[in-house]
Amino acid sequence: MRRISTIFVIAVSLFALFGCSSAPQDKAIAKIGNTSLFTSDAEFLASIKPEAYRDKKSIAADLQQTAETRRTAEVARLMFAGEQNSVQKNLTEEENSRLAQVYSFFYLQANLGQTNKALLDFYKKNKSRYPDSSLLSNGMQLASFREKLAEDLFLSETPTLAAVVNDSNKAAIIDSCRRAIFNSELDKLKKAYKVELVKIEPPGAEEYYKTHPEEFQTKTEYKLLSFSDADSSVLAGKIKGISTRDEFAKIATELPLAKQGHAIVGIGMFPSLDAEISNLGTKKFTSILRAPDTQAYYVFYVDSIIPPQLKPWDRAKNLTKSILEGKGDFPLDSSVVLATMGGKPFVTEKEVLELQAKIPPNRRAFFRREAALNNLIERNLYAKAAKEKGLDKSYEYIAWTRQLTDQAYARILMDSLLTNTLGIPEDSLKAAYEAEKDSLFLPKSYEDSKLDIAVWLRIPDMSYKREFALNKQYYGEADSWESIKRTLYKNIRYREFSGIQERELANLHKKVPVAVIDTSWGLEFAASDFAGIMAQAKAQYDSRELQKAKALWEKVRVLFPQNDSAQKTASFELANIYQEIGSYSASVNEYKAITVLWANDPDVYKAYFMQGFVLSEYEKKDSLALIAFEELLKKFPNSELSGDAKIMVENIKSGGKVFEELIKKIENSPEE
Repeated sequence: MRRISTIFVIAVSLFALFGCSSAPQDKAIAKIGNTSLFTSDAEFLASIKPEAYRDKKSIAADLQQTAETRRTAEVARLMFAGEQNSVQKNLTEEENSRLAQVYSFFYLQANLGQTNKALLDFYKKNKSRYPDSSLLSNGMQLASFREKLAEDLFLSETPTLAAVVNDSNKAAIIDSCRRAIFNSELDKLKKAYKVELVKIEPPGAEEYYKTHPEEFQTKTEYKLLSFSDADSSVLAGKIKGISTRDEFAKIATELPLAKQGHAIVGIGMFPSLDAEISNLGTKKFTSILRAPDTQAYYVFYVDSIIPPQLKPWDRAKNLTKSILEGKGDFPLDSSVVLATMGGKPFVTEKEVLELQAKIPPNRRAFFRREAALNNLIERNLYAKAAKEKGLDKSYEYIAWTRQLTDQAYARILMDSLLTNTLGIPEDSLKAAYEAEKDSLFLPKSYEDSKLDIAVWLRIPDMSYKREFALNKQYYGEADSWESIKRTLYKNIRYREFSGIQERELANLHKKVPVAVIDTSWGLEFAASDFAGIMAQAKAQYDSRELQKAKALWEKVRVLFPQNDSAQKTASFELANIYQEIGSYSASVNEYKAITVLWANDPDVYKAYFMQGFVLSEYEKKDSLALIAFEELLKKFPNSELSGDAKIMVENIKSGGKVFEELIKKIENSPEE
């Protein structure tokens, strides 16, 4: 946990917490059921973004998602009120983690060791330094420029440093100070709170030493005489005729005791010497050898070899402990105190085991006792310091807790309903399994097939019709979607699943009314009825917010599968929007689906024409465009677009010459 800040945003998705109170003087942005979305929610979302992306527009998408999650959480609170104790329990268990991360991310790094109150007090005393104070009125008092205030306050309290700061070096100096504050904080807190590690000896260490003597042997040692020269031939000449130790000693140097596998003083590592001595034994001369480090040539006389000896216990104690720890955490009673604060228990083995249990199994081997202990010491010290500084009352802590609570309740709803049975009664699931198990679900058991069964029962007819209309060529000689429904199901079930979830969630959301109070944040809740969503979509289209309009028409398609009029309208609107945003293949598919699904509709000729137009003008697929235009002329020879279709056909067949001639005539016609 030495780098808490690096996991701050990841942690948002990991802790399930409870708490719904708003920050002091908090204002509601929107009313959501029995609760609200607050300005502190927005400011928190802004605060965890880079400074350049903290304005209302930049956080709009995140704020919308937070609002939607809060609405889902409100549904869950109504449906799963009994889960409150579980969520509260998680809150208690993870309180120190949240406090520690708020302390690290906001207090230490963003605020340079200053509280929010200190920053705002500094601003009030120095308003003249900030002529553009409009940032304070956008509903986010600190998020927009907290780093600026923190830097100025920090420099005002360190005048010596401020004297050397200028525009060119300020960023580097402040960044260096920020790192120094962060890196030194843990040691400062350990000293301030008198935190000490308890020395723990691994049980059975001396017994292990006695039963594994081979692991505690000294290295083989040599007593050597050495003579060298940079030239091997010169060396050979100098030792020629020498055959005894006494003769060699007259020209050689007696070396300090050398250990096998270790560097020799003045020579360095010498692997070939170790190998030669092993073969020669004592009272022998080695051959001429070249040392890798010095590149000089050597001859040695092996005076004696001291074999390995068992190290005494006092010398082997630390090695024994290291070996035992290397084999994994040695077992300790859960009550064993591992760290103290002021001489009293601070962290126990029980807390270490509880923390390790939360680590995924594939990573647990890298999170041994020492790492877990250090993590807990830092977390608990930061949390203690955070409470003493009142950070548990800060808007960051309150808003984060509130949002994590929403996520916890939303997850309960998703896990209990929307990712299991999709709200379908048990008896209906069992009946469907028995009816279709041979064709769809075996060899999976009923329990393992629940979600598959639910999807089978929830896919609307329109989805089957649409798949068959767009991809009929892949389904052989089938003449209707009903005849191959089970095959279609297998092909579309995964992509249909998200739509089913959205439909079920939209129905549940009707239990929680919403109302936007402050429109300046850009919140937009989709209506729950077709007419309402259609009006919103048209308004977005008229404002040229094409992506938003597209999303709303796609929502219509998902939410109202049984409403034939809604489906047709959505297809026409989406086809047009796809064309405008350059998604030409999607546009063609929409028009194609219309011609099949609503073949007898009075307006279907428009779909034929636009299908051909997009294929010809944008996709450059004239042969396919020709088929669409000719189909229009065959089925609707007297439609208002038939004349245009004839011109398009003639132009395609002429290779574009019809349009060329038409353009020339227009250009050459006299102006009126």
